[in-house]
Amino acid sequence: MAQNVKLNLSGINAVMTSPAAQALVDRLGKQVASDAGDGFEYVPRPHRYTARGYVQTGDARARRRQAKEAALEGALGRVQR
Repeated sequence: MAQNVKLNLSGINAVMTSPAAQALVDRLGKQVASDAGDGFEYVPRPHRYTARGYVQTGDARARRRQAKEAALEGALGRVQR
């Protein structure tokens, strides 16, 4: 039995862009960068609709490790929420 559901988009956007949401993204992103090892860095990039950030390589050595060992993917598996 289908029911009509109306989403409160402004409320959802408020939650998704809240300081608490960005803090959670930042904490997890920093943990992934740390677990990936030296040369990986977390860069926060809040967006107008959602909290976000990126983990990226910071030097050539980290880029080689990522290419050969998939260090970021391995670090993702170790993240604790």
